[in-house]
Amino acid sequence: MRSLARAVAGLAAALTMIFAAHGAAGLTRTDYSEVELVAERDAIAPGETMRLALRLRHREHWHSYWLNPGDSGLPTEIALALPPGFAAGAIEWPAPHRIPVEPLVNYGYEGEFLLPLPLTAPADLRPGGEVTIRALASWLVCEKICVPEEAELTLTLPVSERPGAPVPSVAALFADAARARPVPSPWPAEIAGNGDTLTLRLAAPELAEARLDGLYFFAADPNALDHAAPQHATREAGALRVELRRGVDRGKPVAPLEGVLVVEERLADGMAARQAFAIAALPSPPSATHAAVPAADAPAGTGGILRAILFALAGGLLLNIMPCVFPVLFVKALSLARIGQAERGRVRAHGLAYTAGVLFTFTALAAALLAIRAAGNAVGWGFQLQDPAVILLLSFLMAAIGFNLAGLYEIRLNAGIGAGLAERGGLFGAFFTGMLAVIVATPCTAPFMGAAVGLALVEPPAIGIAIFLALGLGMATPFALLSLFPGLARLLPRPGAWMARFRQFLAFPMFATAFWLVWVLVQQSGADGAAAALAGILLIGLAGWCIGLMQQGAGRRLAGGAAALALGLVLALPWLPVAPRDPPWRPAATASEGSVQWARFAPGMIEEARAQGRPVLVNMTAAWCITCLVNERTALSSPEVAAALRAHDVLALKGDWTNRDGEIAAFLARHGRAGVPLYVLYSGKPEAEARILPQILTESILLEALTRL
Repeated sequence: MRSLARAVAGLAAALTMIFAAHGAAGLTRTDYSEVELVAERDAIAPGETMRLALRLRHREHWHSYWLNPGDSGLPTEIALALPPGFAAGAIEWPAPHRIPVEPLVNYGYEGEFLLPLPLTAPADLRPGGEVTIRALASWLVCEKICVPEEAELTLTLPVSERPGAPVPSVAALFADAARARPVPSPWPAEIAGNGDTLTLRLAAPELAEARLDGLYFFAADPNALDHAAPQHATREAGALRVELRRGVDRGKPVAPLEGVLVVEERLADGMAARQAFAIAALPSPPSATHAAVPAADAPAGTGGILRAILFALAGGLLLNIMPCVFPVLFVKALSLARIGQAERGRVRAHGLAYTAGVLFTFTALAAALLAIRAAGNAVGWGFQLQDPAVILLLSFLMAAIGFNLAGLYEIRLNAGIGAGLAERGGLFGAFFTGMLAVIVATPCTAPFMGAAVGLALVEPPAIGIAIFLALGLGMATPFALLSLFPGLARLLPRPGAWMARFRQFLAFPMFATAFWLVWVLVQQSGADGAAAALAGILLIGLAGWCIGLMQQGAGRRLAGGAAALALGLVLALPWLPVAPRDPPWRPAATASEGSVQWARFAPGMIEEARAQGRPVLVNMTAAWCITCLVNERTALSSPEVAAALRAHDVLALKGDWTNRDGEIAAFLARHGRAGVPLYVLYSGKPEAEARILPQILTESILLEALTRL
């Protein structure tokens, strides 16, 4: 009887262990997949490294994606929450398969498979207990449509003194994943480029002599290759050459290329074998036969660079009429009218100092942009406005300028900030005013700027900075002309009492800009951000009033103390937690019948719609982009445009770049742009080229473009 009791107890303990290892995780079913978090062993020992895996099983004909999804899609992501002391590595991606979705090619997996990753337990882990691992998995599953899915998973493992035994239910899947895992290539590899093609050369006599059934190179970088283009392999003495077609990186210098080479070989017994090799190919050293690159293969060509510089000059010139820049420029111009009778040398010095301030700030902005891009981050024009703290500081600056223009206190802009100083101070004020004009212009994208800035961020740094300097020269041109040719100041109205009233009027565009920035902050950080901004503006107004009292000689000590306290509180506000959040999104189903039915932009939606013969309109926008908001209120909200989109069955996609979004940044870069707005219209024919619409949209431009469909 006791033996039977011990047997039952032992069976119960075994079942408890099995349940702990598997039942806690469970099998989660979504609309199109089954997913589970599994381990290769039924227990974990102190200091042991074992493999966890995300086990996925899709519906028939449905697939999810590899590290590089190919022409469309998103890679699967696994976010782990581990017990203290545990560490996990990256996903050990099995070699993918080509998944044609004519005319595109994607890379991924169908059926049932594992995505393993290594898990290491701490050496001081005590046996006899158990550990629970939690994971949030997200993946995109596609057939003719794509559906994003996610699941929260858990796995509980007993802690034993020795490594546990393999789990029978997943042992075969772990073995398949191990066989599909790429092994380091034993062969030296080189990559060379010529125009739109790349040649991958492997010093691999074994492959050159093997009976190959198939060979395909999967690049890890989504931009390196044209995924749908055929790959041609040729044999030469002791080596294998694979001809590849370049992707969106065409025209750039040849860079190291990493990826997976999948080889399918016929064995001597007639069986087929599939093996994957991790390749890291370095650019071939230049030789006498291909040392020189023809001018036609240069990144943009001389003509393209000159055109970008001209566009930058025109865009910079148009920045001057933006509502937040115009008051600063106009008040500065009136100051020249006031000192117009002074010696020409002083007037020209002011103009040169202002121009130097503009160019210095544009150069600093270009250097920051290029450095961040070189570090591998996707940013563009207006990138700093994706930081709520910058928006907060800009709203304070606009309010401070507005209070100054309204006469609450005097920091005269008529000689730049620093009026009343000696001539050196006046020149510093002019320099600072140039800096200020650029800072307040950053939320704006003028016509012609998009293509120019986009090219600046992909060209070598010297060319990029030259384009930004052209943008600065364009912006500085009106004031520079007034200073170099003082006679032009006669075109301005004569100085008089009207100037004080007009200056006060110019405060209102600055207040409007400050209120708009507060609205942007609400989109980024919600009510907390708005409260910080409004509190700061109130304190700036109080400090300005106190400074005004001091300047009038009333209660200087008390007013000075109050002003210092108020400004100190203002400087503390940007340190409050105003973290970015997802911008509010109104689903298309809530839109009225006469408005455009926008869907939220997601990678892959364009290709899927075009594969079904449906046109697509993409609207890339941001809450801090004035040009975007104007276009939204005029052309894109037109009932006629909405009717035309419905008549042509156009899928309207909106991407919101108010906060940082790598997918939107990548989309902008693919179309040669570094900022918003960007409007792209695709026809329902996948082979047809996309049409980029002007940055300043009108209803007639949109209707004409839709008519061409």
